[in-house]
Amino acid sequence: MSKKGKPKPSQQRWVLTVVCLSFGLSVVMSLLTSLFVESAGLFVALMALLVLVSVGILTDAVGTAVTSAVEQPFISMAAKRIRGAKQALYLVRRAERVSSILNDVVGDIVGIISGSAGSVIAVYLVSLGVQSAIASMLITAFTSAFMIGGKAYGKGIAIAKSEEIVLYVGRVMALFGKKKTRSKNKTA
Repeated sequence: MSKKGKPKPSQQRWVLTVVCLSFGLSVVMSLLTSLFVESAGLFVALMALLVLVSVGILTDAVGTAVTSAVEQPFISMAAKRIRGAKQALYLVRRAERVSSILNDVVGDIVGIISGSAGSVIAVYLVSLGVQSAIASMLITAFTSAFMIGGKAYGKGIAIAKSEEIVLYVGRVMALFGKKKTRSKNKTA
């Protein structure tokens, strides 16, 4: 915030970026889930719901780990050229934004989409003879319980093993990062 109480331009850009990212991810994830779940059978729909819940738990754990990690170990590892340490340091230095994207944006989108996937599963259950209210209640209860319980469990692990988790994510990022090519100077 500036002295006059107005948001700084960089903060405004960040909020706009998060809004646009949320919109884009929601459209893509919702479309893919709808196409996949509605055209599949009950078993595949349940597996899709399980994957969505797992993604929500995983991203929440990584976001929490990044927030609770400290820079110093990664500075030391980067100096020793440990693979992924620079990327891990990048994440830790941007913990607020990384956490916002992983915990809030991805977490909320996955929560909403898992609800719609759950409604498709409830329709399958109704077609099998389960009462509509019971099918909806069961799917909602199971989805909520696994998502909330998984996130609670994941947060404990993320806080206790934040350095290992962030380094692992840094190593994954390093795999997909730019590979530097060394050019040899040729003397003629």
